[in-house]
Amino acid sequence: MSNIIKRKIYVTFPTETITDAIICDMYDKYKVRFNIRSASVNDSVGLIALELEAEEPKIIEAIEYFRSRGLTVEPIEMNVMAG
Repeated sequence: MSNIIKRKIYVTFPTETITDAIICDMYDKYKVRFNIRSASVNDSVGLIALELEAEEPKIIEAIEYFRSRGLTVEPIEMNVMAG
């Protein structure tokens, strides 16, 4: 049985990566579904709020892939279980 979760993150693209299709490359490589929640991109920086959906190990791989491509990844919110 698969355990699909959603995780929301901010991804910051430095100037040299703004025109690269890194999110699409991540999907091709790891098949982690993504939803762009908001984006702000100009000539010097890009900030995208993403919602990733997959099993947790795949999400971790996707985040590490973003970092390996020079992006900064930060959580938007913590996953909290209500008791």
